[in-house]
Amino acid sequence: MVQGVKVERAKEAGHQVGVLLPPCLADAAVKAHAVVALPGSLDAYAHGLYGFLRELDQQGCDLIVASLPVEEGLGLAVAKRLRRAAGPRSSA
Repeated sequence: MVQGVKVERAKEAGHQVGVLLPPCLADAAVKAHAVVALPGSLDAYAHGLYGFLRELDQQGCDLIVASLPVEEGLGLAVAKRLRRAAGPRSSA
């Protein structure tokens, strides 16, 4: 699992890692600081995305690992939002 490797490397680098866990991996054991299990519905994922990110932020995560949904229709919008959230922050 690629995400598992990324999580382990980030933890080794001293990060508090949060994971947005897709439904297809719901039974996977993830060793992270915090895990949010995503809903099976893309509509529910899109609707709750910023809440899921805030939840991981409130739990002290300084790095979040997320799988991008299929980039079609609503999945494309969710993927764009995740990329935007992953972008550089301004200091203003």
